Amino acid sequence: MLARRGFTLAEILISMTVAMVVIASATQFSMQSWKTRRNWTLRETVDRDARFVGLSLARDIQEAGIALTSTPVFASMDSRGDTVSVLSVPFLPNEAAVYPIYNDGDTLPTYPAGGTCGATCIDFQKVNGTYELVSGDLVKLQVGSTRRLLLLTSVSNRSSTLFRVNFLNVKTLANRPSGLDSLLLMRSGTSIQKLNIYMYWRDISKKQLMRAEKLNTAGQPVSAVMANQVEEFQARLLFTMGSEHATYNGLDADTTNDGNDIIGMKIRAKIKSQRSDPAVNGGIPVSRWYEWKIAPRNLLYEKNRM
Repeated sequence: MLARRGFTLAEILISMTVAMVVIASATQFSMQSWKTRRNWTLRETVDRDARFVGLSLARDIQEAGIALTSTPVFASMDSRGDTVSVLSVPFLPNEAAVYPIYNDGDTLPTYPAGGTCGATCIDFQKVNGTYELVSGDLVKLQVGSTRRLLLLTSVSNRSSTLFRVNFLNVKTLANRPSGLDSLLLMRSGTSIQKLNIYMYWRDISKKQLMRAEKLNTAGQPVSAVMANQVEEFQARLLFTMGSEHATYNGLDADTTNDGNDIIGMKIRAKIKSQRSDPAVNGGIPVSRWYEWKIAPRNLLYEKNRM
């Protein structure tokens, strides 16, 4: 019978060394996995915010110009600085009605300066005996080939065939011409039609991306927060012939930036995580750049049809 013997000191030391190496490797792997997961979690929150912003921008910008063909000086979409604005005609479910101006029967082609009932007051004819405009609506005033945006401050019934609108007396709305100024209303060829509007811009002080789909009584957008920690928000218009501009201008000598040549918009945003993690990026919040190029469906259609 052989005598029982234990482990030698050398065997124990070797076993302990191997065990420590295995434990250290497993611990390092676990720590790295844990750090990677925390890093991924922070970046995923930023990506999630960006996806939400991108989907909203795509949905709104793709609606630009529905039933509203752009002109060189009055486009259905615009970018000015960090502000994006989009116009379209609503369908509820049919296209918003076009209301012709009241014609008093005078032989002169235009009314005197101002509206038909005051400087900021115009009478229009009902369509099928009714009208659907209300105070707060944004409308396109069409006078021949000239367009103006009007923000209605009141709408009232005048007779079985007529209704009256009063509008805000300002020169611009959403970076487009507004009011009458020196424009003379034509007795034939003047009308209004309701418009949808979507606007995006960055609140610099709060670093928030804002969105609006209506204007208040002062003509300012009624805003809602789209995303927080937006460090940069840049928009550029894309035109035919491959040109790119910060905005459009149909009155200057440059023919590559006319409003009716817009085919899309490029938007870049830098979004930062709303929290930090001492184990990620040296404890500094993670920030990433995102870029979207969006082409409104109807603008592409118009360009391809020509």
